[in-house]
Amino acid sequence: MRCPRCAYEGMFFDGRCPRCGYQVAMAPPSTGALLGLPQPQQYLLMRGDSLAKGRYRILGPVPLPETQRRQGRAWSAIDQEMGRRQVLIREVLMPPELLQRTSANQVIAEVMERQQRLGQHQGFPQVVEGFSERGSYFLVLTHPEGETLGTLLKRQGGALPESQVVHYGYQLCGLLTVLAEQQPPIVHGSINPETIVINAAQQTVWLIHIPLFPPDPPLEKGDAVAAGYYAPEEVRGELDPSADLYSLAATLHHAVTGYDPNERLVFFHPPARRLNPAVSPQMEMILVRQLSLSRAQRYPHPSAMQRDLEALLERYLERQDDEMAGSTLANPLQLPSEQFREQARSNMLLNAGVFAAIGVLLLLGVLLVLLRP
Repeated sequence: MRCPRCAYEGMFFDGRCPRCGYQVAMAPPSTGALLGLPQPQQYLLMRGDSLAKGRYRILGPVPLPETQRRQGRAWSAIDQEMGRRQVLIREVLMPPELLQRTSANQVIAEVMERQQRLGQHQGFPQVVEGFSERGSYFLVLTHPEGETLGTLLKRQGGALPESQVVHYGYQLCGLLTVLAEQQPPIVHGSINPETIVINAAQQTVWLIHIPLFPPDPPLEKGDAVAAGYYAPEEVRGELDPSADLYSLAATLHHAVTGYDPNERLVFFHPPARRLNPAVSPQMEMILVRQLSLSRAQRYPHPSAMQRDLEALLERYLERQDDEMAGSTLANPLQLPSEQFREQARSNMLLNAGVFAAIGVLLLLGVLLVLLRP
């Protein structure tokens, strides 16, 4: 059996996973079975295995967010027909309750259409193809170049520069606007530093692990819930786009302060300037508003938060222009070429005049000595 929480494959005891202790219910039929595909014995894709007649070579498993624990597994792989680029292969495992309303083929078609529509926007992975194999259906997505925000924060060992965080937040608000405007709206459900990829060379942001189906509420661990970056309403089982915007604000708070919400009290995000005095009052106000426990006090839409972040970006640009202007006046070598040539010409004329005056004075002195009675 396979554990839907930690993807452990092996023998279970009393219906519980020996690795994480998760209580496993009766597994739903696979997508391949619902599509009428031949069903093989249990399989485990390992590094070096291949799919799609050898086109994709498996590199290893990829952990999906816990809110997608019932939507199948995922692997990173190399596409050997397209320049050996890296791709993400997702197994499509349909929730049983969804199949009570429509057919498996229709569900697959809707998943493909939705993912292809999102892939038209910069910042979302694109669909390469879908195929059936080993009794399952697989979806192949491009993998963006770069590193996760979580990796960047670990390497930094603390807070990132505010201007950099605001730039990332501005782009992510645009991506959440795209998700919120889909029909029906798409809720990511697990926005955190591990689902955000940063391309430092191009200064672009990607949102990965878009759910194939509506996500599940966060996993409960006993009587407590690992809240982390989740919104309060999401932990209660209420999923809508406002939960994603809360998670984004919690992620930006972590990035600009170095304060990891997984290591502190649930839903407790201290004012950013208390943790990092270098944070601007404007950035602190944006985070305080969006991290409110009351949805009525937050931004009504991702585009509203994006506008405030855009205004903050404009302040950075104005400040940068002022600093560049000051440094240009202080250093004549940084003047524009036309102005530099004009200043050099003036300096040359001034020097010539000084030398001419000195020459005249010397000549007068010599004449006075020679003509002296």
